[in-house]
Amino acid sequence: MTTIAARPQVIAGFGHLAPPRLCMDWPWCESDPVPGGLPVTQCWGWLFVPDGRCLVLIDTRRRLPMLPGGTVETQDIDPTQTLYREAHEEAHLAVGPTHYLGYLHDTNSGSYAGIDACARVRMAGPISHIGPSTPDPASGITMLRFLATPHRVVELFGWGEQGHQQADAAIRAANGLWNYPIASSSTDVQQVPLEGLRP
Repeated sequence: MTTIAARPQVIAGFGHLAPPRLCMDWPWCESDPVPGGLPVTQCWGWLFVPDGRCLVLIDTRRRLPMLPGGTVETQDIDPTQTLYREAHEEAHLAVGPTHYLGYLHDTNSGSYAGIDACARVRMAGPISHIGPSTPDPASGITMLRFLATPHRVVELFGWGEQGHQQADAAIRAANGLWNYPIASSSTDVQQVPLEGLRP
């Protein structure tokens, strides 16, 4: 697997991204099923390559760091389909069978009109292929794609304690289900080349 060590100015640029969103304050409900009556509005994935790192995206228009995934649309059968669809559209990823990690109980974001509270589902999954970098057909944005250890992602982007709890759950899944190693916290953040790669 060939990657590009992220340039110092790219790493430094993380500090100039949009500030952490309200997700830091949302309760993390690990392994719990989403209660009936609580709408699922989003599904993001901690998606791993075999060396134990995961892929993270930067929306270059809004300067937002994010995991692959997105809003659950009416055509999606379930959140898993949302993750597969968005991972392909945003980052040109092929993803294997996913594992449900839990959800964030969003009580205060106001992101979805007419919804007072919602669940933002988190899953883990193995990446089988990273294709060439192309614009998201829905937004026209070409995402920057990076590989980093889960806890490094949380630290770089200021996702707080519940971010570390999510990272722990994702690491356990990757190690237990796919036998992926627990990557060293000192492992460099690396940018995925524009042409993509096959892990």
